[in-house]
Amino acid sequence: MKIQLKQALAGMKGRVLALNGITAHPDNLAELGQAFEAALNQGDQAKAKIAALMERARNKETEAATELNALRSTTIDLYVRAMSNFTAFFKTVPLQPNEQVAFIHTFRNAVNVRYVGQDGAPRTAKAVKAQKQLFIDMRELHSDEVEYAVRDINLGTDVAAAAQATVDIGWDLANKVDLEAFTLLTNGKSTTGQGVYGPFKLTGAPLDRTWIPNDRILPANLPDTNDLELEDNTATGATSRFRMDVIREIMHYCSRWANIWGAPIRPTGLILVPALDATDLAKEVTPTSLIFPNQVAESLLQNYTRFEYMGVTWTLVPDVTLTPGTCFPVLDKPVGEMYLKPGFDEEFVETNRKKNLETRSQMKVINFAVPEPWRVNALRVTYRSAD
Repeated sequence: MKIQLKQALAGMKGRVLALNGITAHPDNLAELGQAFEAALNQGDQAKAKIAALMERARNKETEAATELNALRSTTIDLYVRAMSNFTAFFKTVPLQPNEQVAFIHTFRNAVNVRYVGQDGAPRTAKAVKAQKQLFIDMRELHSDEVEYAVRDINLGTDVAAAAQATVDIGWDLANKVDLEAFTLLTNGKSTTGQGVYGPFKLTGAPLDRTWIPNDRILPANLPDTNDLELEDNTATGATSRFRMDVIREIMHYCSRWANIWGAPIRPTGLILVPALDATDLAKEVTPTSLIFPNQVAESLLQNYTRFEYMGVTWTLVPDVTLTPGTCFPVLDKPVGEMYLKPGFDEEFVETNRKKNLETRSQMKVINFAVPEPWRVNALRVTYRSAD
């Protein structure tokens, strides 16, 4: 067996088993795993056949040369896959089959504190706890059915087709999950109907607000939106690039919250950047000599996607799904929750040996939610206008 084919089979087996936790029930993969083992154990016999075929080709046998050329042919797949990372913004919550997700919005009433005379008495206030419940219904993601031949009367059982069908469905299902996360962040709504990115809701019904501040908090200290736009972001010149001003804007946003949420909001250092702009930061440092001007510049010259600045190790992740000019920093608190019910995830396999056909499809139970107060953990920075 060719070493490349053996490695490919081993990789496919590992990927199928790795995807098991999010795509299929273990019982549905047992037969496929055995098929992989059998294919891998045929290595020595296959090697001997290929060696004999090569020897026949060297002896000028036309049929052997033709067959060897077929084995050496390469298939080029023109379908480019998008790999994104937007599930990183969500906290994964596995659920039991009988669990129901519900959010309870409430707020605490402030208690006034005042001086009284020695013959006086404190005032009485009635404690009323307002609350609103919101239930999150689960949804089913279904893949299309993939159909392929079960056997080839010349080559035997089509192990590669079965493996490829499973791996491709698993990848496409995971990609759809990430797309759902991206769509919710960019075009979806929070639990109170607000867009995830945009001005915070500070007026109206108390239970629909992003937060209710204590009287001592000066509103000017707190951000009023999580959709930031750099002041100088014209579409031409150096100010159109992804630049250090973006990093400083992220730090400024986080520091303005202080610790009013019980702990400071901090950047993880991970930033999803449009692939077109991923190298822009390196243009801020010009190597003019063998002596590095400072530690930050040295880091950028050594690795433009990973550097330290303002006490944070920043990592730029090029993303081909993002519109150039806008980036998405990942903060240390989740923007929302991703709910899964692994007990209901399933892979459907239907085999018709008479018609030499087998179909595979997968189903995943999932949903997302962004609580309104958690919107403060989402941040989007636009550093270049769209012309």
